[in-house]
Amino acid sequence: MKRISVILNYPTDDHLLDQHEDPGAALPVKVLDAEGAVLAVASTRVRNPVRLGVSDEVELAFVRLTWPSGRTVTQRVDMSVPSDSVSGDYLVVFEPAYAPANEWSAWAIPKLNPRSRLASPQADLDLGMDEFSRVWLRLWRFQNGEWSRVPVEPVDAHRSRSAWQMDLQLDASNWLMQIGGSKVTWRFVALPGNGRARVLITPKDSSDPRADELKVVVTGFRSGAETLLEFLSRDAIRSMNAVADPVNVARELLRAKFDDPVGAVAAAYFLLRVNAADQVPLAWFENLSRSFRWLPDTAIVHCARLLRDGSRKHTEEFNPLKLLRESLSNGWPVFTEGVNLLQEAASLLGNSLLEADPVAFHKVEALGAGKGWAGAITSFYGRHPGEPDVLRWGGMPRAPRRRQIIPQLVKSRLPQDAILGFSTELPQPLQRLQIERGRTLPAFPTVEIPSAQPPALQIPSSRTPAVEFPSAGEFAGLPVATGKPRRVKRESDDGEFLLGSVAS
Repeated sequence: MKRISVILNYPTDDHLLDQHEDPGAALPVKVLDAEGAVLAVASTRVRNPVRLGVSDEVELAFVRLTWPSGRTVTQRVDMSVPSDSVSGDYLVVFEPAYAPANEWSAWAIPKLNPRSRLASPQADLDLGMDEFSRVWLRLWRFQNGEWSRVPVEPVDAHRSRSAWQMDLQLDASNWLMQIGGSKVTWRFVALPGNGRARVLITPKDSSDPRADELKVVVTGFRSGAETLLEFLSRDAIRSMNAVADPVNVARELLRAKFDDPVGAVAAAYFLLRVNAADQVPLAWFENLSRSFRWLPDTAIVHCARLLRDGSRKHTEEFNPLKLLRESLSNGWPVFTEGVNLLQEAASLLGNSLLEADPVAFHKVEALGAGKGWAGAITSFYGRHPGEPDVLRWGGMPRAPRRRQIIPQLVKSRLPQDAILGFSTELPQPLQRLQIERGRTLPAFPTVEIPSAQPPALQIPSSRTPAVEFPSAGEFAGLPVATGKPRRVKRESDDGEFLLGSVAS
């Protein structure tokens, strides 16, 4: 029997290894013969090589590693000559390709598009990140039933012409990062709390017109749990079959819920997806949702578990309807899998949810309609963290403007627009001014509006300004200026963190 040792030599943050006792990402590995037949299947982790055995008759083999993004990396092994290693094993080492100047971004490459240029070994890689120096960031935390702004204060940061990266130290709360700009659609990306979180931003690596201008990749340094969800988010369940007993891995992560609740909910999502949740006690889900209410995902996984177990497991303290409403009262799920389960639960509960809490029902519908893409992490479009929006917005925070809606998106969203109550008619001029300018006008004395109707406002097209100011005649008695509005240049609004501030 010949042996092949597969080593995953990916960079790790050694000073953070103890943060969550992370076992490391388990990536699937296959050994193929010259004709493509599978000889062996296993998984390998950083600092934990795997040994695979093949027949003595095999003289040529190919070892293939699969990333969560779907990209595969293959190495050829000539087994017709004796191995020169001390152990006698044929050694195969997988290392990520990256520009030496961007070594700090190598952790994100397995999560990016397989064609991502960030994986290029080019020494001076330029993806045009300097063009996004005016893009702004906002950090939001859910506390006392509402979203509030928190200053963006990186504890570590890196910058190049291909990507920008920052680390944030977050407490045990529900967190969102908002990103936007004149040429960047506003959207929110969830951040895992209760520890250090890392955010990498790089230009899009897709020609799809629906792709966002900037790709955002997030990690909470829980590579074991996050890798499971990255595969799930791409429906790559078959790839996970190569991982040595993924159900056992998830079970151990869930068992350690009091040490790391975020990693535990990631494991619970995996168990629910592969229909293995019944392999752990229901009490584990109860303890998770009872002890970590600040994390909406805990109530979501508990709700899904009860729905699948049947009504015999429902109690006054824990029942699907109560848990779904509780999750929505604590913010938004950290992981995309939670958004999917929220929609599933709302569909199953149907009229009972709509009658008991119509606001919660429409929250789920709005989140589903405004959902974006950020891998395993929740992402959605909108102007305010509590209001996911099917529309697209751009500009600075105090000067929002509607971006041109992509036809492919409009077509797929129309049925849901009716559910959410979006009207196809324009609001009254005053309402529209408030909505388009993104601010509330000061109170004015009561005035009489002339009976003559002003000309109908037109929906802005791609060739007209996104915001049309009404003329003075439309609001008799209101101090609305006439003529062309004067543009005021603002370096930043309300202290937004500009990407150009990232240290180089």
